[in-house]
Amino acid sequence: MDHITMQQLDGLDALFALNERQHAPMHIAALLIYKPSQIKHKTFLQQEIRQSIKQRLPTSAIFRRRLFPVAYGIDHPYWIEDQDFDLDQHVFSHSIKSHNGDLQSLLTRLHAQPMDMSRPLWEVHIIHGLGNLKCYEKGSFGLYMKVHHAAMDGVSGTDILAALHNLEPIAFSADYTPPKADDWQADAPPSQWAMTRQACLNNLRKPLNLAWQTRKLIPSWKRATQQDDGSHRPAISWQKSPFNSRIDAQRDILLLRFDFSRLRQIRRHYPKTTVNHVILSIVGGALRRYLIALNSLPDNSLASMVPVNVRDRQSGSAGNAISMMISNLRTDIECPLQRLLAVRDASNSAKQVSSSIGRNAVTSLVRTMPSGLESLAVRALSALSYWPGGVPLPACTIVSNVPGPPVPLYFNDAKLVDMLGLGLLIDNLGLFHVAMSYNGVMTLSVLSSPSALKEPELYRRCLEESYAALDEAISREETKDRPSSKRA
Repeated sequence: MDHITMQQLDGLDALFALNERQHAPMHIAALLIYKPSQIKHKTFLQQEIRQSIKQRLPTSAIFRRRLFPVAYGIDHPYWIEDQDFDLDQHVFSHSIKSHNGDLQSLLTRLHAQPMDMSRPLWEVHIIHGLGNLKCYEKGSFGLYMKVHHAAMDGVSGTDILAALHNLEPIAFSADYTPPKADDWQADAPPSQWAMTRQACLNNLRKPLNLAWQTRKLIPSWKRATQQDDGSHRPAISWQKSPFNSRIDAQRDILLLRFDFSRLRQIRRHYPKTTVNHVILSIVGGALRRYLIALNSLPDNSLASMVPVNVRDRQSGSAGNAISMMISNLRTDIECPLQRLLAVRDASNSAKQVSSSIGRNAVTSLVRTMPSGLESLAVRALSALSYWPGGVPLPACTIVSNVPGPPVPLYFNDAKLVDMLGLGLLIDNLGLFHVAMSYNGVMTLSVLSSPSALKEPELYRRCLEESYAALDEAISREETKDRPSSKRA
């Protein structure tokens, strides 16, 4: 095979693929909880779910393609349609009874397990027996779906979830015909000669492309950093925090739920404020409370990395089309109202800087990096985690806001009643927040490593207290703004 027709991973996707580690797997996940219209035996339910997934394989390219590495890692890997694809290697079954009814414990174990990188990079785990838990109705079951970050980001993940669901209950049918015809064909692996030749060509082009992208980026960066809006907001400072440490292979998960309509009421109280600003403010308040309890609050404010969707019509439905913005969490402010306003202003300022530089500028720069350079940077960051006392970094956590569907969804005739997302951890970033909305409820999941977040239950209380303080402060403001109802 002299001509390579397979799709090659770009720099950002390859960054996730090449930095897979046993203690830091690079997958993201979603937990979906369903209430069926009728209770089914777990054997029949499992067969129905497996067959339904099989019927929907044409809806996304990620389901049947795997990574094809280039020899000696001299170039980014490719996606190849897997000749040996076997659905049974991707669908698994668990009973909550086998885990003493502890759903959170099962989730942490599943999320800590790396995937087999020689197969298509996704798994679906059926969780039986959730109806035995107080929070779910009888017959409820769950689907824990994880996908490697090299294959998709949060936005493309919601597109896949939409393809797997209906807007109304539809009974399972073995004769179901997917909207997209299944014209899938497996790929024959290319010859090493063709791979090596293409790698040499790519490695000759990339330094020139990197120089060109850098030349375009530097003037934009200078203009953006020299902007002064007169607000005197504190710049992002490089700080040491307990969360910027080497992570271990274990995971902790915290789950909190908020009334999405109340979050929207809070954000409408101030102009130019979004739900994302409200979430960042709650996280900033929680980190402040947590670090004060540990006597570790720095003088200057901590910041968060915030993924930004840069997907367009040419980006496709899979892979990554994201950039990163650093947003100040204003952990130096005690008043929740002042913090919300300060977080809003800092986030809007960071967005202006990002727009001045170009939303795709950093992503384009990563794509043009010579093979191995971006991986070397991540490994160097990992090596710094061994430095005694840690090293200062511009962000202590990641906060990702993933908008979900505002209306109920159905998997066949089972109603989706609960949904949450889970991120990933790397060395020096041992704390990841995902805020995911669905049908009027916002679920905030907190993924951490025991070495980074040593007291997760304390942090849960801090998040609850931070939200309650903001809610109470907004309620007082709403009462002040309400017209007097006294009769003349």
